[in-house]
Amino acid sequence: MNWEEKLNKFLENWEYMDDTVGILVCGSYVTGAPSSHSDLDVHTILDSEVDYRERGNKIIDGLLVEYFANPARQILKYFKEDYESIRTMSQVQFITGKILLDKTGEVQKLKDEAQKIFNKHFLDLDTNLNELNKYGLWDMLDDLLDGLENHREDFDFLYYSNLDKLLSLYMKQIRFPYNKKTMLGNITSEIVRNKYLLEELPDLDVSRLIKNCIVLESKEDRMKNYELLTKKVFELTGGFDIDTFKFKSPVDC
Repeated sequence: MNWEEKLNKFLENWEYMDDTVGILVCGSYVTGAPSSHSDLDVHTILDSEVDYRERGNKIIDGLLVEYFANPARQILKYFKEDYESIRTMSQVQFITGKILLDKTGEVQKLKDEAQKIFNKHFLDLDTNLNELNKYGLWDMLDDLLDGLENHREDFDFLYYSNLDKLLSLYMKQIRFPYNKKTMLGNITSEIVRNKYLLEELPDLDVSRLIKNCIVLESKEDRMKNYELLTKKVFELTGGFDIDTFKFKSPVDC
């Protein structure tokens, strides 16, 4: 039984069909290159009059179906929330998804709206780092250098935790969506970029540093690249000098 047959079996038992006006399927089975751990994502668009939403999972003959049931207004809210957080997951699912049912034309409207939002590229959002954010980056680097010098047993844990934060802030600065699962693939795999509608990073030197930070085995080599990457982020945001750092703000009580 192929995945389409398993999907049909799931839909035959879909308990909210009377409230369903549209169905869209998305994910690796639609965009290509699914793995043995890939699930099948199904969006069911509910009638505008309903006052509920639901998400869940169902295993159909070994295939995990992850379903999302929402009225269109709820999906539009997800689009907005993702955009404001510099995420594209919900938009990409609808842009790349395949329509199976569209009684009222609502699913096509959602696909069109997803594409419209995706095309904005977050250019109207303020992504600038303040001095407190920059101090946080400096402090993370300083902690890691200290951990490496003193051979801390938890160095790798601290390193990758801080790298996650560093990459998140860098991607925010260049207005690119950040996803840990696709970060390395964005740099190394055209398949990943096509699947998630990702653009290549604008700075090849930064791409090289990020890859090295992730894949190099030597702690010392990773740290050299981490330090250079931190400096790149500082350059991108107007620089930072720990000797002149100050951040004044109103009291909050």
